[in-house]
Amino acid sequence: MNPQPNYPFDLTDYTCFSIINCPVEQVVTLLKEYANICIPEDRVPFCFQIAALPEHAKWTLVRWPQPGRFYDLMNLTLWLMGYRPGLGGENPLFIALPPSEKAAGGPLLARPDYDNRLGDSMLGFWQNWSFHYTIPGEKLRWIGDDVFPQEYYFYGRGYSSTGFELEWLNDLNRIPNWTECTVTMER
Repeated sequence: MNPQPNYPFDLTDYTCFSIINCPVEQVVTLLKEYANICIPEDRVPFCFQIAALPEHAKWTLVRWPQPGRFYDLMNLTLWLMGYRPGLGGENPLFIALPPSEKAAGGPLLARPDYDNRLGDSMLGFWQNWSFHYTIPGEKLRWIGDDVFPQEYYFYGRGYSSTGFELEWLNDLNRIPNWTECTVTMER
C-alpha cells in the first residue's frame, strides 16, 4: 500500500477546475454571491475563467486562477449546486490536473458525498488514495487505497446520464469564449 499523501495538499502548478452542469450565467451569479460568505479580512482577488464546454454545452468549466485554500476549492464546488431552485446544477466536480513533472501522481478528483444528508462534505481521490473531506470542520479522513477509482467520479452514482470526460480538459486553447469573473476570497 502506498503511503497516503500529505495534507494539506500541495497543488502548486496544478490546473484547478470546478465543473457544474448548469449555464455560464448561473455560475457567474453564484461566484459573485460566494464572495459574500467569505470572511472579510485578508481577502485577495481571484479572477476565474468560465466557459461552456464545446463537447457538451450543458457543462460549465470554472478555471481557478491559482490554487486557493483547499476549503474554498471544495466549498465553492459545492456552492455551485445553488441554494435555491433554478440556480446551479446537480453534479459538481472538482478536478486538479497535475503539471507534467507530477503527472505520475494523477489528478485530484472530488465530488459531493450525496449520502451525507447535510450536504457539506466531499469524497475525493488523489494519488491512489480516497478521502472524505468535511467542510465545516475542515477535516480530512483518508478512507483507503483506491476505494473510489477515477471512473467513480464520472460514471458513478448520479453521473451515468451526465458523464463528464476528463479528456475534454486536455486542450483548453480550443475553448474560444471565456468569461472572466473576479471575486475576492480569503488568501
